[in-house]
Amino acid sequence: MPARKERFPVWFAGISRAFSQHMLDYVDANFGLNLAEYRVLDVLRELKSTSIRDIASECALDKAQVTRAVSVLTARGLVVQVVDRNDRRLRIVRLTPAGRALIAATVPFVVQRQKRLEQCLSATERRILWKALKAILNEIQCIAAEDAQADARLHRKPSR
Repeated sequence: MPARKERFPVWFAGISRAFSQHMLDYVDANFGLNLAEYRVLDVLRELKSTSIRDIASECALDKAQVTRAVSVLTARGLVVQVVDRNDRRLRIVRLTPAGRALIAATVPFVVQRQKRLEQCLSATERRILWKALKAILNEIQCIAAEDAQADARLHRKPSR
């Protein structure tokens, strides 16, 4: 087995924690947001409007965390929620003009941080990194799908 420092999950968790803490420090100090609230706004910046379930999936939070964040953002006038016409169980969330302005104000910080991180790698290293990350993500998704299929086979009731 590889040493702990050579395992992907250890590295990815550490990088994720560092990114998240850096972003939290910024959005808390400048906008009074927690990380879940920021992530909801960021997802809505790209998707314009979507359900709580889809927001949770996009930003790797559970639905309860997203629901709490959306409640706070609604109270602050940054998002609105409406019941989906096609599925009354779903609430669709959209940015308000104030929400669009707030999330737009975070973009320069995010862009500057991305540029700084990219500068520590050569163009070739960046291409290799993105290719490697995509390959790892694709493989872990394949592993998860295979595991889910195996679990389904194990839990199937015998046919009569």
